[in-house]
Amino acid sequence: PISTATGQFPRALALPHIKEYAMPEEVAREASEGYVDEGEGLLSDTAERFSQQGIRVEQKIVEDDDAADKIISEAESGGYDLVLVGNSEGENEELDYHMGSTAEKVSLGVKLPVLVVREKTEITKILVPVEGSEKEDPALQKASALAKAVGAKILLVHVQDPSRLRMKIETNENGFRILKNAADKFQDIPVEQKLFSGDPAKAIIKLAEQSDVDLIIMVGGGRKTVRNFFLGSVSSHV
Repeated sequence: PISTATGQFPRALALPHIKEYAMPEEVAREASEGYVDEGEGLLSDTAERFSQQGIRVEQKIVEDDDAADKIISEAESGGYDLVLVGNSEGENEELDYHMGSTAEKVSLGVKLPVLVVREKTEITKILVPVEGSEKEDPALQKASALAKAVGAKILLVHVQDPSRLRMKIETNENGFRILKNAADKFQDIPVEQKLFSGDPAKAIIKLAEQSDVDLIIMVGGGRKTVRNFFLGSVSSHV
C-alpha cells in the first residue's frame, strides 16, 4: 500500500523505529558510536525495503534527548507531506509505552498529517470519524485519495456526545446529515455509515475493533477553540 499510495504524499517522513536513551553524559559518549552504528543499520535495512518497491529514499540520523521534538522539527522544516511513525510493539513493554508516547507527542504537535503504523500492513477498510466540521475536509480528501489508491472501503462514523448536547441540541437527523455530507465526498468508493451516541473516543475504538478496520483517519491537533479541543482530545485518546 505504501508504494501504491506514495503519489498522494510525494515527500513522506517515515520513522519506523526510534529509541531514546537517558544516561550519564560520560556513558552516553562512550556508547554513542554503538548507537549510531545501530541506527545506521536500522535506516539501511528500512531504506532497502522502500527501494525494492521503487521508492526514492533519503536517510538521516540524528542524536537528540527528545525524539518527538526532533521529529516535529525535521517534519516542519523539511518540506514533508506526511509523517509515518512506527511502533516497536512486542519488543519490550517499556519501549512499547515509550514509542506510544512519542507517537502521541508527534501527532498532537506537528502540523502535518501523521500515520501511526501498528500491526496491520494491508489497507482494505478505513474508518473515518466525522463531526461536521470544515476542518475535517483535508482528512476526508486524504481518506478518499488513499482508499482509491489501495482499493479500500470507507466506514464513516459520527458519535453524538451527550455531554456536548447540553451546549448544542443534536438530533439523529442532524447526525445522519453529517454522515451524508461526508459520504458525498467519496466518489466511486464503497461507503458504510454508522451513527452512535456516547463517549466519542470509546465508541470509535470499539467500532474499529469490532469492524476489523485497518486504518483510522481523523482530525487532531489544534486546541485554540472548544471544537478543536474536542477533536484533539478524541484523537489523542483513540
